[in-house]
Amino acid sequence: MSRHGKEPERPGMRDLVSRLVDGLGQLLAQHVALARLELGEEARTVARAMGTMALFVPLLVVGYAMLCFGLAFALSPQLGVPGAVLLLGALNVAAGAAGLWRARRLLRRPALEQTAESVRESARALAVEATGEVPGVH
Repeated sequence: MSRHGKEPERPGMRDLVSRLVDGLGQLLAQHVALARLELGEEARTVARAMGTMALFVPLLVVGYAMLCFGLAFALSPQLGVPGAVLLLGALNVAAGAAGLWRARRLLRRPALEQTAESVRESARALAVEATGEVPGVH
């Protein structure tokens, strides 16, 4: 009881809605901040990988071309130069297509995994609040 003998006032509907909107705003801001952090980290990782690839890919391409020409000349007595080059070209196209197919599958991974999980948890918590049920209590 308060000093004047009245019970303390309970928050009205307007106060409750205001608190809910404030809480949802904070939750949304936190999800956006998490998404920004994840995107920034992902961008740094990709930039680092691209820099490394840019450094070593030219060496790999030149070495691979020399290897293919050497193999084509080694096969030329059996197939002739055009046949050997054609065979190696076909093998390279097949290997490249298989590699691209595999890379395409790897790029399908979900982005922003932590943000997505966090949003799902928030949605579950809000659903519990909306129904008034507490998990594990019957």
